[in-house]
Amino acid sequence: MIVDYSSGVPTPQKTTVRADIQGLRALAIGLVVLYHLWPNRLTGGFVGVDVFFVISGFLITGHLVKAIGDRPHPRLLVGFYARRIRRLAPAAVVVLVFVLAVSLAVFPAASWAPTAWSVLASTFFVENWHLAAQSVSYLETASQPSALQHFWSLSVEEQFYIVWPILLIGVALVARKHASRAIPIAILIVGVLSFGWGIVHTRIDPDVAFFDTSARAWQFAVGGLVAFMPLPTRLFRGALPWIGIAIIAVATLTFSDSTPFPGFAAVLPTVGAALVIAGRSDEGSNWSWAFLSRFGPVKWLGDVSYSAYLWHWPLIVLVPQVLGRDLDLRTKLAILLATLVLAALSYRFVESPVRKSRVLTARQWRSFAAGATAAAVLAAGAFGSVGVANAATAAANAAIIAKVSNGDSCYAAAALDNEKCADPLGVIDKDHLPASLADKPLAWQDNCIDDVTENTNKLCELGDPNGAQTVLLWGDSHAGAWSSAFDIAGKINHWRVIVAARNKCPSSLVAPDATAFGDELPKDQQSWCGARNKWVLDDVAPRADKVVLANLWANYVFPGGNQAQDAGYEGLVKGVESIGRDVTVMQHVPLTGPTLEKKVWGPDCLAEKAAKECSNPVGQAYPASTSAVFSALVEDGYGRQVRYVPVFDRFCDDERCYSAVGGVSVYFDGSHLSHSYSSSLGPWLADSLGDAKPLAESDFRAPGN
Repeated sequence: MIVDYSSGVPTPQKTTVRADIQGLRALAIGLVVLYHLWPNRLTGGFVGVDVFFVISGFLITGHLVKAIGDRPHPRLLVGFYARRIRRLAPAAVVVLVFVLAVSLAVFPAASWAPTAWSVLASTFFVENWHLAAQSVSYLETASQPSALQHFWSLSVEEQFYIVWPILLIGVALVARKHASRAIPIAILIVGVLSFGWGIVHTRIDPDVAFFDTSARAWQFAVGGLVAFMPLPTRLFRGALPWIGIAIIAVATLTFSDSTPFPGFAAVLPTVGAALVIAGRSDEGSNWSWAFLSRFGPVKWLGDVSYSAYLWHWPLIVLVPQVLGRDLDLRTKLAILLATLVLAALSYRFVESPVRKSRVLTARQWRSFAAGATAAAVLAAGAFGSVGVANAATAAANAAIIAKVSNGDSCYAAAALDNEKCADPLGVIDKDHLPASLADKPLAWQDNCIDDVTENTNKLCELGDPNGAQTVLLWGDSHAGAWSSAFDIAGKINHWRVIVAARNKCPSSLVAPDATAFGDELPKDQQSWCGARNKWVLDDVAPRADKVVLANLWANYVFPGGNQAQDAGYEGLVKGVESIGRDVTVMQHVPLTGPTLEKKVWGPDCLAEKAAKECSNPVGQAYPASTSAVFSALVEDGYGRQVRYVPVFDRFCDDERCYSAVGGVSVYFDGSHLSHSYSSSLGPWLADSLGDAKPLAESDFRAPGN
């Protein structure tokens, strides 16, 4: 868009595509895609989304102010919204249909509901609030994200598109002859208020702030204000864009998942993008930003950036689930290529034809009708999927309970107690072996396990919702892995089960500063871990009749060194006892490799080798360090106050611990129980928790020592 700034209000003279903005779009989509594929390499690439927000604010404000200047009337909204539907809906609808179809075709019915709800939220532009309500962290890498999580930014933009024209037209109608001054003042006020709220909200709750439209509006407002800036001198036209690119680069290379965001940090990519746009780089000047952006590949990537954004994330999430393994370099490169191909096809055959359709542009109501029809079809598909998923989940739960409760069953852990079964240890049914990462316990399925990079109050509620007693399962990700077992035990014994699980955050009042194999935890993550556990102790534990702690006990190094790690657990035991509750600790599951760090990926091993080979000598599976916490508790006089549930005989014989029991993979990865095996432990757990004995000296002796 070429703009005349002489009057102080942007007035488009003719419609064209600014090369510098297309180049900025290409940069933004490149940063986002590369960040999602290689988050540990391009740690701040997520700021590409912020660049898009500024571009949208600039372009939409310019178009609206031109239209308002010609004829400020509420009827302008009809044309504006019709154009937005034709521009944004077609490609988005195709991607939503694709994700829903893949989920229905590839994954079991019991797992359809989360995807269906995301489809529904994305269809009606509220995916950002849907994610915020679940306390999802955009920067989280430990838990399985939604294939439509990236629609959060599109929801924010759509909400902006709904409110912004109403605001600007309203100001113009009130100010009338002074609209050219009133509109930028109104934009400035909105920007200042939003920025202030963004700072406060990021400090209070960074996960929700990330998705909060009101905490992001200032970024659109910055772009809007740029539309009122006068044409800079030639010197600044050459310098400003490159300064802006340098600022964006600094954010990209220095930000990470531990950077509080948006907050003050979002100023860098926002200002950087604004400088690039405000500079109005000269396409005819050699080595200018606009000159570089004219090159075919850069311009093309800018053209297809919207479709590329839509397609890349579902591929990144769905491909490893379909393949049953993490992405390697070759697969990531294939996804990158597929993203570009799908973006090109989507732009050529979906975006452009619909946007320019004579049928839709001839009558504005047709655009609204087409959009409403597409939304209705998606909503029907989503609601139908949720209904089927709920029925399938109920049936699956009933089948599992019947299967694991059957006294004659040889399925999974049930075979350990059935003399009629052949030796169940090291036995796998390869025809029914779930792919790696495809058999996660309920804490992952229900997306209620926290990541250490979050500061949320996320919980699972399982078992019998009307149970007479409440059991709190509290700990790190290994507590989450026991969630399926506690769910079955709760249904059997009529317990209401609350699961408070957070990755790398054991149930201790002293937060770890590192894992045992050297993975250091930043100060803010230590603070969040400590605050989370204090909240569970103060607000959740009093609601429980029994408190059960489950952690990978030997995995953490506490401030003061390994010798001090007992202090955090003892403090928690005292805290739980002070509210009159019992404390039970569970022995952790066997290690799969020679050390904590060197794990053996259970399902992958079982798929490639004989099941007996996928085992670990007891001495390695339970080294002396794994029981150090229990030793300290007994030595410090807490043995009688803490009850203990040993789990050794659920996985091991006298010599080895196995990755397969009763035809089922014990783990879904290299250390966490699979949903199948965890569920099969439910009946045993229902009895064992009630029979737990006080912690004794014999309990902290490693089985192999």
